[in-house]
Amino acid sequence: MTKQYPEYDIPKRSIKDRVFGQRPSALIIEGLLVLVAVVVTIGFLSPVAPVEDNSDAVIAELEAIIAAQEAALAEAAEAMAEAAEMAAIPPSFISASAAKNMAWSSLSNEEYRSAIALYDVLIAEGEADIDTVFARGYAYSMIDEHALAVQDYTFVLQQQPDSLSALNNRCWALSEIGQMDAALADCNQLMSLAPEADYPYLNRGIVYEKMGVMDAAMSDYVEWIKRVKTSVIRNDNLAWEGSLDLQMSEGQVYVLPFNASAGQDVVISAISSRRDLDADPLVLILDPQGQPLTANDDTGDWWDSFVQFRAPASGEYAVVLTHAGGSTEGRVEVSFEISGVFTQGNDSARFKSDAYRALMSGDYETALESFRRALNLNRNDAEAMNWLGVAYRYMGEYESSIIHIGMAMRLDESYTLPYLSRGITYEEMGQREQSAADYYRYAMLNRSRTLFHAELEGNSTFELPMREGWVYSIPFDAKRGQKLDIDVSTVAPGFVDPLIILIGPEGQALIGDDDISRSEYDATISEFKLPASGQYTLVVSHAEGGANGTLDVDVDVTNPAPMSVPDYGGCPSSGGGH
Repeated sequence: MTKQYPEYDIPKRSIKDRVFGQRPSALIIEGLLVLVAVVVTIGFLSPVAPVEDNSDAVIAELEAIIAAQEAALAEAAEAMAEAAEMAAIPPSFISASAAKNMAWSSLSNEEYRSAIALYDVLIAEGEADIDTVFARGYAYSMIDEHALAVQDYTFVLQQQPDSLSALNNRCWALSEIGQMDAALADCNQLMSLAPEADYPYLNRGIVYEKMGVMDAAMSDYVEWIKRVKTSVIRNDNLAWEGSLDLQMSEGQVYVLPFNASAGQDVVISAISSRRDLDADPLVLILDPQGQPLTANDDTGDWWDSFVQFRAPASGEYAVVLTHAGGSTEGRVEVSFEISGVFTQGNDSARFKSDAYRALMSGDYETALESFRRALNLNRNDAEAMNWLGVAYRYMGEYESSIIHIGMAMRLDESYTLPYLSRGITYEEMGQREQSAADYYRYAMLNRSRTLFHAELEGNSTFELPMREGWVYSIPFDAKRGQKLDIDVSTVAPGFVDPLIILIGPEGQALIGDDDISRSEYDATISEFKLPASGQYTLVVSHAEGGANGTLDVDVDVTNPAPMSVPDYGGCPSSGGGH
């Protein structure tokens, strides 16, 4: 039976009011939208006072920036003067709201240095309201001038001590300049002010990780995941393929299990496919007991995550992948490497992992040998026995496949995967009813919930949400001789590996399908001639490839072919009459 990770199941409710992220977010500058409608005189050509700083290099850089901005602002002022003259408006007057709008435009377009220069002018002219100072702090954060950002956020908090956004952003900025105790204090105060919020746990986890207090960091990361997750996808292919390209969206959590033996060195990386647009990955590793082992948010100059550890015990580990606060949307490539020399302990996990990889790469002889080695260590290993049977199926040796999968069923009656494995084998052998019976048994054994769909009338296309263990029962009436076509595919976001079974009027499983091919997970039944008239039932569930998402179902029932009647031209004529 598939190992469960209850901490990472889909939540019963979605957490709302997720406004603030790990890094300062443009969403929290809402105060900028409330502009002051007071007309003031702004001396656009007056020098901008540089921000006080103890570093000569920083001052020199700021002076150079100011000089460049003065030139740009001079051109802008000249253009405004010309426009004012044409409109008969005194050229020395411009509204503060117009200046703030210009700064907001620069901020929104990620022209942070331009925004800072405009905010400097506004503040120098007496417009040092908390929204303006906060916005400048945000701009400083986005160009990694975190010490200056802290000064602005502190000013805001002096005026408004309960500002969640200023606390959130100052916590982040303080951690970036190494003031961890102060950052931790801000995170804790944030939690006391907003106990239902999710983002403080992410921020505090990052602070703890930077401090090297990994147990506390992982505890906060787990709480962040529990609060923000909206869907969970399990994908078992990482250990076989070595890398996966995954679509990330807000609240999406991936669970990627893999086997390792004690002493093996494991390296996991999660890298954004496009640096400027893609998600900010967060990686958490679970040990064989399902407890957090290690984690990482950011490594290096980018938002990529990287973990490296030595497996403390043999068993099934899991990568839990989600997003941090930098960006929630995009594609992430997760890569997996495992190595190490074994000197003691149970190597069965290593042999099975090697066998999986060999099987997926087409090296069937190596796969057989590795599965046999695992069984030599533990002859009651139902998982190894089942996959040994799958390896034989890949080789086309169906009788050996059926024998070994059947042995796996006897070794562990609670292990359901062999029913799916044998169903696929029977399907490849052309034994449709045996295949459908095994598919149906697999779906029923893994069922957590049965859902009934309205009775179909004629051809139908519709979508079904799918979760772990869900089974849909969809009835429809049909006549003997009609032909049935069914196509079921997954719909983004999320991913489902559909499994379909057709149940006849007498309750018998007639035909089923798991995958179109080894690389295509959609399920289809084509031109199946219905053997009798009556009510049929389409059963829709999922196989092992994925269980969370949405399915697109297309059912097409054609009319029975008309009876063939020979042409009749009447009685032959003879003589004069009938």
